[in-house]
Amino acid sequence: MPGDEPTPTPARRRRATAAAPPTAAAPPPATAPPPAAAPPPDSGEPAIHEDGAPISADVVSVHQGAVGQVEARQLDVTQGAIGGVRAERVSVEMGAVGGIMANEVEIRQGLVSSVVARSVKVEQGLVRAVIAQDVEFEGPSGALVVLAQRVSGDVRVLLDWRGALAFGAAMGLIAGLFGRGRRTR
Repeated sequence: MPGDEPTPTPARRRRATAAAPPTAAAPPPATAPPPAAAPPPDSGEPAIHEDGAPISADVVSVHQGAVGQVEARQLDVTQGAIGGVRAERVSVEMGAVGGIMANEVEIRQGLVSSVVARSVKVEQGLVRAVIAQDVEFEGPSGALVVLAQRVSGDVRVLLDWRGALAFGAAMGLIAGLFGRGRRTR
């Protein structure tokens, strides 16, 4: 019957605490960058840190970005810049790196300041200083100083170990003469 319908029970509600009415949040100051949003833990995406802290991970890949310092088993840089690297294996493609300490280094169309490694391969790249056991250059590549047990390939080295020794001796002689001239006055 129409009058015998069950009456709905009142829904239980939690008592709301006294809070200010919702307002628009004030934007962060212009000088501080907004904090990086961390992805969910099981999303598979890497966390992005914008605080300038060094990155330490098993595998690091940088694509069109810049990192100050990286310590990893493997580092891949594509069109990016890295300040300093300590890794087992480093690959740089169209990027720039300040310093590398690694077991194996591969540079393709990149620029690296200093490399200390067991094996280095440079394809159309520029390196300021290389200290390695084996160095292989392919294509038009250049290096300022190369100290290596074996060097192969087409490279223009401005200073090899003999040139570096002669340059150091000449600079020592010149510094000694200038120092002697100052003492006699």
